Amino acid sequence: MDIVNYVKSFPLRTFEKNEVLFTPNVSADTVLIIRQGVVKVLFVTNKGDERLMWLAGRYDVAPIEDVLRPVSSPNYLYMAFSRGSGYVVDKRDLLSKANKNTALALQLARGLSEQHDDLLRHITTIQQTTLRQKILHLLQHICQKFSGAELVALHENGLNLTHQAIADMIDASREAVSIEMKRLQSEGVLEYSRTSFTVNVLLASKKIGLA
Repeated sequence: MDIVNYVKSFPLRTFEKNEVLFTPNVSADTVLIIRQGVVKVLFVTNKGDERLMWLAGRYDVAPIEDVLRPVSSPNYLYMAFSRGSGYVVDKRDLLSKANKNTALALQLARGLSEQHDDLLRHITTIQQTTLRQKILHLLQHICQKFSGAELVALHENGLNLTHQAIADMIDASREAVSIEMKRLQSEGVLEYSRTSFTVNVLLASKKIGLA
């Protein structure tokens, strides 16, 4: 059984930018397997502040923690970063089918492993010692996740990142990020405006020693 064909047997849901898809500590009987668009995953502090943790894309599972720990509720707030759609999959049926079908289980495990790796790369990003390194690691990671090209137009993938979004993901101030982004733009690493955001992945990788 192929996981793509399996999820296509479930209803397709569309969502709008900034629409809340799953809220923390509220259990659901279904998960959303993203078909198109981008979903942002936010950690909500006790004070109600929201921190952008990572971005989910095509065929990622939301909420991932509901699959890893099916009896729990989501730990994070899942909100649409762009317009998109996804398959509303019955959680129990998904886990039951995976237990009975080795191929489906392997595909699901591979997908969950990739999402886990995304989280680990995000941790690596915020552990960098300088703001410049944090921004470069973050952009290189996002570009690799959503495209394999050396020059990536993130806005064409529904990812027109703002300085505030980048600041939230690396736990920095928007003002400091804006200054460093202007420097990176002058060096040819990226080109951005209100409607576009393009990254030279090869140059970014060279600056952090990954190329």
